Amino acid sequence: MPHWRRGAPLWSAGMEATLCIHTCLWLSASWIPLASPALDAEGSHGKLTWAVSLEAPEEELEQRAEELARTAGLVNMGRVGELKGHYLFAYQPDGHAVAEHEAIRRSVDTLFAQHDSVRWHSEQKLLKRSKRSLHFNDPKYPQQWHLNNHKSPGKDINVTGVWERNVTGRGVTVVVVDDGVEHTIKDIQPNYSPEGSYDLNSNDPDPMPHPDEENGNHHGTRCAGEIAAVPNNSFCTVGVAFGSRIAGIRVLDGPLTDSMEAIAFNKHYQINDIYSCSWGPDDDGKTVDGPHQLGKAEEEHGVIAGRRGFGSIFVVASGNGGQHSDNCNYDGYANSIYTVTIGAVDETGSMPFYAEECASMLAVTFSGGDKMMRSIVSTRVPVCALLATPGTARTCPQVSRAPRVSLQYEDRHAKWDTNQAGFSHSHQHGFGLLNAWRLVNAAKIWESVPYLASYVSPVLKEGRSIPWLPQELEVAWNVTPADLQLSGMRTLEHVAVTVTITHPRRGNLEIRLLCPSGMMSLIGTTRSMDSDPNGFSDWTFSTVRCWGEEAQGTYRLLIRDIGDDSLRPGTLRQWQLTLYGSSWSPADMKERQRLLEEAMSGRYLSSDFSLPCPPGLDIPEEQRYTITANTLKTLLLLGCFAVFWTFYYMLEVCLTRNEVGLDLACSSSSSCRWYQQGRKHRALEKRAGTAKGASLPSSWKTKQALNPFLVEPALLDAQGTVVSAVPFPPSPFLQGQDVSLCP
Repeated sequence: MPHWRRGAPLWSAGMEATLCIHTCLWLSASWIPLASPALDAEGSHGKLTWAVSLEAPEEELEQRAEELARTAGLVNMGRVGELKGHYLFAYQPDGHAVAEHEAIRRSVDTLFAQHDSVRWHSEQKLLKRSKRSLHFNDPKYPQQWHLNNHKSPGKDINVTGVWERNVTGRGVTVVVVDDGVEHTIKDIQPNYSPEGSYDLNSNDPDPMPHPDEENGNHHGTRCAGEIAAVPNNSFCTVGVAFGSRIAGIRVLDGPLTDSMEAIAFNKHYQINDIYSCSWGPDDDGKTVDGPHQLGKAEEEHGVIAGRRGFGSIFVVASGNGGQHSDNCNYDGYANSIYTVTIGAVDETGSMPFYAEECASMLAVTFSGGDKMMRSIVSTRVPVCALLATPGTARTCPQVSRAPRVSLQYEDRHAKWDTNQAGFSHSHQHGFGLLNAWRLVNAAKIWESVPYLASYVSPVLKEGRSIPWLPQELEVAWNVTPADLQLSGMRTLEHVAVTVTITHPRRGNLEIRLLCPSGMMSLIGTTRSMDSDPNGFSDWTFSTVRCWGEEAQGTYRLLIRDIGDDSLRPGTLRQWQLTLYGSSWSPADMKERQRLLEEAMSGRYLSSDFSLPCPPGLDIPEEQRYTITANTLKTLLLLGCFAVFWTFYYMLEVCLTRNEVGLDLACSSSSSCRWYQQGRKHRALEKRAGTAKGASLPSSWKTKQALNPFLVEPALLDAQGTVVSAVPFPPSPFLQGQDVSLCP
């Protein structure tokens, strides 16, 4: 008898006999060929398996499991994972499948059920499990290649893995500053945020577009659909951040002023987190324009006080003037340090024909290419969806919650340069293609950077001529550690240069900036269509290509003229250098970069780890009262009504006064009497002398006030000034007596 049975009750003779019979059946059945269609459903490779939980001292578990398996004619496959006392037993027929599976099951179940060491047992069945992936019933989702590219895997924004972890933008509100948002359509209405919306063109809270014959005004609606289109509603498309809230500010469907633009940038800035601005000055290759004084001030205020003190995020498109050799450094919105400038690449990862390049571009994402390539699908009314026309406007909505982290993307036509801090940048693609997976992973461990530090040089008066090619004008300014000591700046983020240049043809100028490390930024490109004779007047160029580098050192500005001597040479009147950065040292930048690279591998996204978010500041939104057209009409009507009744009352008073007469016949008498015509005559008569019989000075005289409610005359001096009131005894008129007015 095996030793593990010693502490257990002996089996009955009947059970021993039963076990021997069943064992013989299994051995004989193992030689019977079997072709059963149900075999694959019973175990892999025809095996029958049981999970068995044994109850025994820990040091005896392995031996008991071996003996029980041998007694039952099974094979001990070992312990199940890390569960002590749990084993997997299997029946493996030799060469042929088993025919009597039901008999075998019954026999094993009977054996295990009656065995004292078996706590429980369970035959293993195949479980049906399906991989959990996203399935959308939106009809145009298969055409949204920029979200999930089945045709060219990997050439998309890599967002589906983020969705699977329930990161969909919930808790974030994105406002589309454009020509309005048609928020009643099925794809937008559930995510619409009325509290974050406004119509500045009509001065009312509803940003509904006003289509006309010339313009359908669908641009803002398309952008809104690309951001937050509701999934699984059998309608149109799926938004990049379909869990976010979407608001609209209608401002581009009418005359636009600096003040209106400024209001749009800060409208509901404690409700709206991100401002998507897929517009800008004309992309005609000859315009130099951007936000004016109020717009710049509101942008700065937004990034300081918006979003509960964390700062509003302004996302702008780089522009569509590539076919005109335009450059986004001539666009003041894309050139601003307060905006996130996003460019475009097509499905192949190349720069499209319409895209602009510049030194201030931060990143790129997908948009449409030429006619042979697929475009971006988005929401539109009255049809379900539209293959949107190519343009960088398609890129802004995709960057709805992205921190400034991206992945370099290969483009054989782009030129990449690596700066002193180890960041690679291209004038065509910024720091690279946005990758939602990496961005969200980085956000899990993201901590706020130090406060912005800045340095502004003196205005450097030059008055120097700009030579024609091959010569060039070079000016420089050295920034010393003493210059940066007050602000504490150590590393760079943005570098800005403000220039005043006179030139007979502005498009002939090329302007380059060299940082102390030698990193070159082409901040002003030549433009064949720009024939403006006024040059640049205090225009600011900026670059991000020196991000993370040391701030101190010599900055060089190089200007050259590609024209010829048929035009008079230009002149650099003055320039000024402005540095923006932080107190981080280069070592701090390296450490942050290492942490982000580690996080972007996906280490934290699959776990519950996340750094706590600070609470933010309680900044009440300024309540601006705007007089609408209806309110103005109401006030005008009320004003007219008030004026009418004022004139009516004055006329009535005048007509009433005309009914009062003076008896001039008594003017020669010592007393002047007056009367009022009416139901009873009432008059006041001046008595000679004062109340005590005192005589009055000859320069004084009494005069009865013309107010019928006065009952006492007044003493006046020669100039008519009231000196005092003279009391009288009650007049007989007031006592109801009949008296004669004239003697």
